[in-house]
Amino acid sequence: MVSLAAPESDPVAARARAGLDESLGFLIAEAERASKRVLFARIAEHGIRRGGWFVLRTLWEQEGITHRELAQRLGLMESSVLEMVRALEGDGLVTRTRDTQDRRKVRIELTAQGRAIEPALMEVAQTVNELMVRDLTQAEAVLLKLLLKKVRDSLADQ
Repeated sequence: MVSLAAPESDPVAARARAGLDESLGFLIAEAERASKRVLFARIAEHGIRRGGWFVLRTLWEQEGITHRELAQRLGLMESSVLEMVRALEGDGLVTRTRDTQDRRKVRIELTAQGRAIEPALMEVAQTVNELMVRDLTQAEAVLLKLLLKKVRDSLADQ
């Protein structure tokens, strides 16, 4: 693994790194990259690809939604979501069926296998969440969530 820390002998790189560590955006992005790296490695052990995780996670909350609804919830292009859904369909985790009321719409449903994998993958996600806050007190973890929600909400209308 490549270290992002600057060598002690390079004072310019060390100052640049210190400056980045003062950037909220950089810290959030670094935390996201680290958490995704750990999560994706662990869900891959269950045969789930990166994008598939987000699709499954959304469908576990509400299945039977359309490609467009799924794309909107994930903040992705419909074409990207279609690729993810096709891959999950090929893996036997979801099915796509025409809406009976509006034949233009295709609804995405979980298969029995897609539902059955939820407990194991949610346990993985819980473990990764616990790893993320293992060095925080419970109060700090609660505060972190609250503050991250505020940051997200403050940028939502921009």
